[in-house]
Order: sequence, then C-alpha cells, then structure tokens
Amino acid sequence: MHIRNLEHKKEWLVLLSLGLICVLIWLRVLTPGAPVLEAVVLDVGQGDSIFIRSPSGRTMLIDGGGYSGRQGEESIGLKIIEPYLRRQGVNRIDVVVLTHPHDDHVQGLVRVVRDFQIGLVLDPAIPHPSNEYHDFLETVMKRRIPYVRAVRGQTLDFGDGMIAHVLNPPEPRLSGSEDDVNNNSIVLRIAYGNKALLFAGDAEVTAEDDILASGEVVRADFLKVGHHGSRDATSELWLRAVRPRWVAISVGRNNLFGHPSEEVTGRLKSHGIKVYRTDMHGAVNVKINSRTIEVSACRGT
Repeated sequence: MHIRNLEHKKEWLVLLSLGLICVLIWLRVLTPGAPVLEAVVLDVGQGDSIFIRSPSGRTMLIDGGGYSGRQGEESIGLKIIEPYLRRQGVNRIDVVVLTHPHDDHVQGLVRVVRDFQIGLVLDPAIPHPSNEYHDFLETVMKRRIPYVRAVRGQTLDFGDGMIAHVLNPPEPRLSGSEDDVNNNSIVLRIAYGNKALLFAGDAEVTAEDDILASGEVVRADFLKVGHHGSRDATSELWLRAVRPRWVAISVGRNNLFGHPSEEVTGRLKSHGIKVYRTDMHGAVNVKINSRTIEVSACRGT
C-alpha cells in the first residue's frame, strides 16, 4: 500500500512537472519580446543612409544616399530608400537627419521628404550650392515640415528609452579646415539602456578632435565610420575614446575615391574591431535591447 502511494505521487509529480513546462512554453510564446531598437546601415553605394526604429516603433532616417556629382539623379531614393521603407511598413518618419549637404547624402532624401509624412528635419544648415540641397530645403518649406538647425548639446528623447545626442556641429561652426562642410556634419550618439550607437556622418579628424575636446560622451558599442573610411577620419585618438566593438563603413564598390583607406582599415583591425563594409557585406543590421546588442550583415562575413 505504501509503495503504491509513492508510485501515485511520482506519477502526479511527473504530470505536474510536464504541466508547468507547458505553461512556461506558452507564456514564452504569448509574451511579447523585450523592446528592441533596430538600426540598418543600408547599402546605397558610395553614400550614407541609415534607418532606425526605436523600441516603441518611432522612426529616424539619417541621410538618403545619392550619386555624388550627378545632378538631378534621385534613383537611390526612388529605387532603394523608398522601397525599403515601404517594405518595413513605414509611412511616417518621425525624424529625418541630413548630416551635411553633399550629394551622396542628400539626393535620396529629396524623394523621401516629398513622399512621406515627416515629423521633423534636423540639418546643420551649412550653405552649399547643390541643386539637390536646394530642392530638399524647398520641399521642407513647401510642406511646412518642422525644421531644426542642429547644434552640439541638443537631445532628441523618443520617450521609450532611446535618446539621440547631437555631438557635432558646434556653435560657432568649425572653419578653416580642409573641408568645413564635412567637419560640420551632424554626429549623433544614440543611447538605449547601457548600449550606444555612434553615427559620424562625414566628420573628419578636425571634428573628431573638437568633439573630444568638448568633453561630450562618445563611448559606443557600434560606430558608423566617418567619411566612408577616408584617411582623413577615424583617428587613433578617436578610436581609443569611442572603443567600438563593431563598425560599419558605408562605401561603394570600386569607388573612385579609394575608400576605405588601408590606413583606416588597418587601424580598425589593430584594435580588434569587427569591420562590416556595405560594398562587401551589404546592409548592416544592429539590434539592441536594454542589455545586449547583435550585429549582422545581409551577405555575411
């Protein structure tokens, strides 16, 4: 009799354990995952475009790519940026960031600000003769899109833990450098939880040094390398301060500028940093929850 009771108890314990396992499995299936920040460095050839979705679903687009030197060409916006955004179910972009008015960053945005609902445009407002930049500003004004002139110290709080900090340009603007337009690029540090992403536009060493001298926090897990990996950017001092684990270089295959430079790629490798290049690996995807970060590429490494 005593033995039978033990056997019955064992059977009930087994059944109870199986039931608890089933409940835990279903709870995992039915409970939404932890909020995630997603960033994608799009493959737009020799240019930049980065799409960011905050944990609550708010959106940011940094630059729109383009074909440098080809006036009036909007095919990056029409053929790459817009189709990508539509596939993601995006009809509204809460923040559009133009880091600086060079064609390989602004051309694709002309289509975007025409065809999507835009909450805010952030621009360094650097005078430039580009026809595409003129069209971009004209469209922003005609559609009465809120427009903000970027300056160091500004923050954009998305209300869900994601905060974007403007590290560059300063006030007054940098002047007297080899390329004042590049060096006054918007540089954004986006923080979520204890992780951070840094997007350097086309900022060169002059801007990097100025940011470091300002005392702004630059530490980041992921860095979008400045100026497509040009030897004029991503100094040793900058890398020691940022200390990224991963970087992305947005660059066109067989481009005429020799980007990225061997000097920069060698420096990155010497720091043990995982390097992704859009010309080799396609789009680079970054996912962050409040504690972990995952980086991958469309074509692998």
